[in-house]
Amino acid sequence: MRYKGFTLIEVLIVMGILIILMAIGIAVGRYALERADRIQHQDAAEQLYNALVKYKLDNKEYPRMGSCSGCIQEQFFAEALGFKGTIPAIKGYFEKDVFDGGTDATYYYYVEPISAQFVVVCVSLGGIDDENNKGHYCTGDGIGNQPVGNPIKKKYVGSVNSGDVADVNIIRGFDASDWYLKRGFAVNK
Repeated sequence: MRYKGFTLIEVLIVMGILIILMAIGIAVGRYALERADRIQHQDAAEQLYNALVKYKLDNKEYPRMGSCSGCIQEQFFAEALGFKGTIPAIKGYFEKDVFDGGTDATYYYYVEPISAQFVVVCVSLGGIDDENNKGHYCTGDGIGNQPVGNPIKKKYVGSVNSGDVADVNIIRGFDASDWYLKRGFAVNK
């Protein structure tokens, strides 16, 4: 009597094919998760910028940084969204009631200090202070060298490892607020 079944070679071939398909699936899944994180961070930066624009429409200038009366001294987004301090300047300017910054990231804020008419919002795409070297996404009233009458409104800035050292150092000079997935904006100091 002959047994009808698979030979060892046939089983090994099928297992090899399954292992290859699993490896491809894992790689595609990781890419999809990273892309979703990047898109969520970009969307959050856009939401922050839009809230700031609404604030400016009501107040004729963006919220100021520094030691002046009514100014936010540091960690702008942590305070302006009510996670710390007493000046939740932009909390009421969101379409949604709750801000969701995505996975761990650092959100950067710069307002032109003299007239408060120019603002830039950036987010690290690779964790807190871009620890995973994925770069930054910036949005605002104009970024970098601006063509006359046509400012650059959105820009990707690579990581230090990609050679964008000067741009990254400029961004790191902005006020920073660290966002944590489980805790929201946490106080750095």
